Amino acid sequence: MSEWVSEWVQELSSSKENKLPLCPFAKKAWDNNEVKVVESQNLWELVHKEVTEFDSHKVVLCIQPTPEQDYLELEAGCSALNNWFAYEGQDIWLLSSEMHGENIVFVQKRSELNVASRALEQLGYYVDYNEEDFERLIDRRRRLGGK
Repeated sequence: MSEWVSEWVQELSSSKENKLPLCPFAKKAWDNNEVKVVESQNLWELVHKEVTEFDSHKVVLCIQPTPEQDYLELEAGCSALNNWFAYEGQDIWLLSSEMHGENIVFVQKRSELNVASRALEQLGYYVDYNEEDFERLIDRRRRLGGK
């Protein structure tokens, strides 16, 4: 599992067509051992455990090898939990992804994502985002707090 994550980090960190990488911070976090990768078929139990214990890593990838819900359900679950975390004053943000036939939930600090996204915005990173995506992926998180 770590091998494909490592390859994915390289892909996310590569610049293409004179544009910033998809995730300019991925390689540094991976190289500094700030990424934790965990796997369980019981995804939401795993997410709960990792949120409860979240401390020394920049990001935790919670991987469900055989998805039990489609991507829209996964994204809706993360969105609902993000609202709950904000309501409870927890500095946590969940991002959903589907990769290699597996569901992935990223656990990160909302405040760190907000700081990083503001830096990227200054570099013009979001210039190609449509308004709906920017609202859904960036503005909503910022409005919920954390710098």
